[in-house]
Amino acid sequence: MKQDRILIVDDQPAELEMMKDILDRDGYEVVAVGSGEEALQLVHQAFDLLLTDIVMPHMGGLELIKAFQEESPDTVLVLVTAYASVETARAAMQQGAYDYIVKPFDRTEICNAVAKALERKRLADENSRLKELVGLYKVSQSMIKNQDQSEVLKFMLNSGVSQTRSSGGAILLFDSLDRGLVIAAAVGTWELVTRLANALLERGVRSWIKDVEEAILFTDMEQHPLLQRVPLRLPDRGFLPPNAKDVEILLLPIRCDSEVLGLFNVFREGAPMLLGEGDLELLTILATQTGALIKSRQLFTELEDGSFRVLCSIASWVEGRTLCSPGHMKKVAELSEQLASRISLSEAEIRTMKQAAMVHDIGMLGVSGSILNTTGELTPQEWDIVKLHPVIGGEILSPLRFLSEASYIVRHHHERLDGSGYPDGLWGKQITSALQVVSLCDAYNAMTSPRPWRPALSKEEAVARLLEGKGAKFDPEITDALINMIKERK
Repeated sequence: MKQDRILIVDDQPAELEMMKDILDRDGYEVVAVGSGEEALQLVHQAFDLLLTDIVMPHMGGLELIKAFQEESPDTVLVLVTAYASVETARAAMQQGAYDYIVKPFDRTEICNAVAKALERKRLADENSRLKELVGLYKVSQSMIKNQDQSEVLKFMLNSGVSQTRSSGGAILLFDSLDRGLVIAAAVGTWELVTRLANALLERGVRSWIKDVEEAILFTDMEQHPLLQRVPLRLPDRGFLPPNAKDVEILLLPIRCDSEVLGLFNVFREGAPMLLGEGDLELLTILATQTGALIKSRQLFTELEDGSFRVLCSIASWVEGRTLCSPGHMKKVAELSEQLASRISLSEAEIRTMKQAAMVHDIGMLGVSGSILNTTGELTPQEWDIVKLHPVIGGEILSPLRFLSEASYIVRHHHERLDGSGYPDGLWGKQITSALQVVSLCDAYNAMTSPRPWRPALSKEEAVARLLEGKGAKFDPEITDALINMIKERK
């Protein structure tokens, strides 16, 4: 069991020795000094309790506990005074003291006061630990529920920064080509985060991290509570911004098994409160969770990519059954991606839209080849069968959760703004921008490609038809954007 550490401060040698002897006999680990200045030199040695006389030359007890409270907020503060009064009590409490003892005192009195103060610290530590566990539970729930890795990483980083009361931090991951670090999430001063990433890259960060089994501390503070726990690296000149005085940066490798995936870091700029062992333990857990999250998402991504490649193969086989222009779905996907970028859709929307476009006609699997390749006009019954292909396509994709939004586009890529489309007669705002992009690009590519029953239309003829449907079937702004893009490609 850990011994409670007590720092006693009194300028009277006899009283100092007496208090030390009493607390030594009670089994505490005691350090005794004769002045406030000496006590402040020891502030980062992680004492559980400070017991100080109130009247001392140069630095009195009230001034000392104020400074101690700023530098070591987890230390319990108790004053010793020969002049007890309401004013003394009020001043002590205002400075953060838990209690005060009146001289002269006996052994029982001082032991009881110290025991009560340390019990209060234990309760406070347990409460703090409970908050950390609740925070870690929330992180775990976020990992389970949230499908977006970037959002989970932001949540994990925010938890680490807030629970360690840091200035900011970042999660730095190796890029997909394994050439360098990218900022996956960041909180606080971006300049510091950027400099940190660049400096680590210059040092050959992967080989450097592999030599480090645990966290590394970058600091210029010689009396840091973590110096005995982690290796110390002093920052090179120019490594930190000029305004970052007394900066401490704690770096933890993000690992999964023996693989190094990146770095989890937090930093403090000019903060009086230093990171301690509890902070290190919490951040180590978060870094471990981050590694597990990234690796599991990598495995899921590989499974998703494999599943989507199978769908693309099926879609390609479906296209091979027809006499229409080959590569139609791929061409629609490429055109849709270009148009989506032009109208500033988000990366997530573009990714979903491109997935949908790559397989949008996969439902033709349920339409017979004789209907698909007929050279004459289709009968109403045959058209009804053809119109089932978006429904069949949507049902093929629907069991795959990661394609749920793409499935919506596949089912509705023949819907029109005025409600004249199929299969569900969507109209107006029910047709999203991503859906509208795929619909327009599908229509344009179909018009400019030969079909068994007609030759391909020219670009000019296709543009004229798009203009006819502008505002009624197709969104005016997106239609204009596509037409402008087509004209620029001449």
